[in-house]
Amino acid sequence: MSDIKYYRDLLKQRPRIEAFQRAIAAVVTPGDRVLEIGAGLGTFAFFAADAGAARVWAIDGDPIVHVAKAVAAWNGYADRAEFIRGWIPSVELPERADVVIFEDFPPRLLDARTFRLLRWVHQRYVSAEVRAVPAAARFYAAPVSSRRMWEDVGPFDADDTAYGIDWSPSRDYQSNLPINTRLGHEDLAADPMCLGTVRFDSPPSIEDLVGHAEWTLRTGCTVHGIAYWFDLELGGGEQLSNRPGVTPGSWGHLTPGSWGHLFLPLEEPVDMPSEEILTLALRPHPLPDGCPGWLSWDVTAGGITRRGYELASVPASVADFEAASPDFVPELDLAGHLEAQVLQLTDGTRSVRDIAEAIVRVRPDLAQAEAERLVVAVLRNRIRLGRATVAAGKEVR
Repeated sequence: MSDIKYYRDLLKQRPRIEAFQRAIAAVVTPGDRVLEIGAGLGTFAFFAADAGAARVWAIDGDPIVHVAKAVAAWNGYADRAEFIRGWIPSVELPERADVVIFEDFPPRLLDARTFRLLRWVHQRYVSAEVRAVPAAARFYAAPVSSRRMWEDVGPFDADDTAYGIDWSPSRDYQSNLPINTRLGHEDLAADPMCLGTVRFDSPPSIEDLVGHAEWTLRTGCTVHGIAYWFDLELGGGEQLSNRPGVTPGSWGHLTPGSWGHLFLPLEEPVDMPSEEILTLALRPHPLPDGCPGWLSWDVTAGGITRRGYELASVPASVADFEAASPDFVPELDLAGHLEAQVLQLTDGTRSVRDIAEAIVRVRPDLAQAEAERLVVAVLRNRIRLGRATVAAGKEVR
């Protein structure tokens, strides 16, 4: 993302950023080599340099690194902080890092993207004794009693006979879909339970993401789903909490995070009398490469089990799933053939114009300008751009 307003607005999250600043100052020692992934404007890279790091490599795949480099030069960090535009694992570093900083988590903490990224980091970029900021995450769950939330995310309050058509088959998809949202403390029907801990100074394990919990509800209520979130241990005693209802000053001992929550809906709510026991079993199902894939959740109370399975939320045919099989024999469509031609012609000697002209020769129905746009779109995020440079026209002293 290269929206400058987005990154400048992040600077307003002072409790979160100041907690990271204190943690980085406690974890980084003079002479350390530091790797930051997802540099943005370079905030955490600058904190690492202030803590005494001899070298900081700050990586981002988006052009925002140009702005970060300009900020670094303007503030006297250019001799220690190097901003690199690229994507893990294609970036090469001259040596391994002693400290890694990464905080670009989704509300479920680790999905396939972040799981693979952290695995690559440990394989290629950091030392065996790496220190991480954050150092660890604890993930939590709590039953939710909120018909408002259940209806909002469903939308289970939708008129299933609108326009004289029965729309009810669509409900099954929505009831199996985890929703990224924000819940309030008042939405929780019981205190949170910690499901497990994930440490970031070692490669992640999918088994760390499997969790079980049990609650005895002291008062009767209707359970509409499960809230799921994580808290971060940054290091140096600093913590950030994403617990529903935590805002600056609302829970004196907790510093609020900003990653939100997952709401795992139940297809049908469960009425819970007082003193009833409710259990949760939560598991990400592994993909072929061992990364976390579809999430499933089983909620049981009073002999009734409600099961949610993210795979069931995906509108797909048997053919769609067969196409993802390693035994499937693919055949390119017209768009695929065009992309393949672009990639084949990108040999390090031809310009975008040259590649587009070659495409036009075999596809005369394409205008030159249209072909050039196609080439740029196909090659986006697939080409070497080298080190980030200061944006043209901006004088840096």
